[in-house]
Amino acid sequence: MLRLCRRFSTKTTSNSLTSALCVIGDEILSGKTLDVNSIYFAKRCFELGIQLDKIETVPDRYSSISSSLQSLSQSHDLVFTSGGIGPTHDDITYDAVARAFGGGLAYHEGTLARMRRIMSARASATMPDPKGTAEEVALARMALLPANAEVVFPCDEYWVPVVSVNDRVHVFPGIPKLFEDLVDAYLPPLVARLSGESVTAFTRALIGIHQRESAIASTLDQLQERYAPMGIKIGSYPNWVPKNKAPETSDWKPTVVISVVGKDKEAVDRCRKELCLLLDGVDLSV
Repeated sequence: MLRLCRRFSTKTTSNSLTSALCVIGDEILSGKTLDVNSIYFAKRCFELGIQLDKIETVPDRYSSISSSLQSLSQSHDLVFTSGGIGPTHDDITYDAVARAFGGGLAYHEGTLARMRRIMSARASATMPDPKGTAEEVALARMALLPANAEVVFPCDEYWVPVVSVNDRVHVFPGIPKLFEDLVDAYLPPLVARLSGESVTAFTRALIGIHQRESAIASTLDQLQERYAPMGIKIGSYPNWVPKNKAPETSDWKPTVVISVVGKDKEAVDRCRKELCLLLDGVDLSV
């Protein structure tokens, strides 16, 4: 069961929970593996109205993981990790989390039992056993969790848990399919519980402008200042437009796309209309 044991105090002016993601793995930093989990997590945060403020990528190193999580947890309501919970020597996330927040590691009997049940149903020849063969011990290593952690199993079909420490740091696997499924099952009820209200997603409007960024900078400054109290953020992105959103007129091509993001749909819409009027823009949101 997910539980709330403290009052969170780092919400933004738009009353959003703040979050950070710590991506763990030498394979990410070396360019061997593409980090798709960050993109997926960012999209889910946007859909759930969570303000994702930071994504950090750190190596498989105890000090790097621990210091990152300690720092992120001091300034964000929710901190998530991705990667480093497998059976090999370089999978050190659980140990690094335990070192960061005190307490040691202990085999979690519920996870071991769940592993054995699901692996047996899949006709696996090897079962996790902390006192067994080298392979059995390696499997059991994935159930060696921070002793003071809360352990949740959001997906019935997986034995992989989400491990939560201090009601703030939440440990996820790095395998994209597992990461995505666990995020989908775990994040919505967590957000609903912590926010104490119905989830309000962010909404985004896109406006195509056929002008130089320098020519529209002053107008954007003024509008951002006026709409900021409503939780609206205006962004400017040169030479980019979704292919399926571009007008079909061959002689029109935006040089800048303006993004308007916020939780107040009416305010986003007003800002969008004002930008279109002031800058002779084209609505790319529909």
